[in-house]
Amino acid sequence: MEAIIKILSCLIGLFIFVNGAWITMTPPFGDEPQGYAIMAVGIFIPLIMLYVGHLTEGFSSR
Repeated sequence: MEAIIKILSCLIGLFIFVNGAWITMTPPFGDEPQGYAIMAVGIFIPLIMLYVGHLTEGFSSR
C-alpha cells in the first residue's frame, strides 16, 4: 500500500480524534458518549489502515 495513504489515514484519524475531544470538552454537556465514540473511531481508522497495508504488502511482493 502506498505510503501516502498511510500518512493520510493517520492525519484523518488525528483530526477525527481532536473533533471527538472537542465535542467532549465543550458545552452543551451530555454529549460525552458521542465524543468518546468519535474519539474511538479516530483511533481505529489509522490502526485499520496500517493493518490492511501490512496485509497487502505480502500480496504485492509475490
